[in-house]
Amino acid sequence: MHGGARRRTVAQPRGNRLRKYCFFLLFAISASALEVQPWFGDVYEFHLLSSYSYSRFTKVQGGRPQLTSPFNVNLMYFGLDFSPSPEWAIDTDLQFADTTQQNFNFRTAALQARYLWLDDIIGDKLSLSTGVNARFTPTYALHDISCPSRANLDFEANFSIGKEFEASDSWLVRLWGFGAVGQGNRGSPWVRGSIALETNCDDQHKLALYAYGDNGYGRHTHVYIDHFDGYAKVRCKSIDVGFRYGYRVGVWGTIRAEYARRVLAKAYPAQVNTFILSYLLPFSL
Repeated sequence: MHGGARRRTVAQPRGNRLRKYCFFLLFAISASALEVQPWFGDVYEFHLLSSYSYSRFTKVQGGRPQLTSPFNVNLMYFGLDFSPSPEWAIDTDLQFADTTQQNFNFRTAALQARYLWLDDIIGDKLSLSTGVNARFTPTYALHDISCPSRANLDFEANFSIGKEFEASDSWLVRLWGFGAVGQGNRGSPWVRGSIALETNCDDQHKLALYAYGDNGYGRHTHVYIDHFDGYAKVRCKSIDVGFRYGYRVGVWGTIRAEYARRVLAKAYPAQVNTFILSYLLPFSL
């Protein structure tokens, strides 16, 4: 969830040469997570999200055999989104993981396109967007029980809806939700969704409370940890709740800290604690 800046009627300052070089350096090294909010950034403006997350759990609900030691997950992901017009947004993400089961390596990459049907910023009663995405995950990554991908190729259709409540020239509170239905190149379909309540103070301090849920419709109700081959055929379910704080550093973007806790799991890693640090950089070429 990038949380890109809302569109303004006044053009945003263009990024300077140093920021451009910083972006291209990061992109060359790395090449999200995909955006889910129903608000797009300024036209021709990029948003680069660089994140590190650490997760830890000691149990896989329905796991056979059960874990005998804590499972640690270090994840680096990079997301880039761009709006070529007021109605269209394109974004991509790239993830690398180092876990108890897998040494540091590429985990997954995705590409998404979305269309904005309604925009409350320009006078509609709410914002509504729909989109499609495709994700590639190599086979070795699917053997890792912490990888949520279903298959080598996952496809989703999604929608996002939300409403902002303004204070002067920036939003004060906003409420939004996201939903998606997916199918991989093998296995059973799934649905997932999230809901979030966010506040914004002086366009500098941003707080968010959110919940995220995922439900797969496979026929297997157990996870065979020693011979795991992805969640494509597993009847898995999870609900996470989280809190995020972001601090805007002027034109240099936003630094964010986040904590999430898994409160429900079936045939999935249980009681997962996740800590995330991220940096969101907007820029124009």
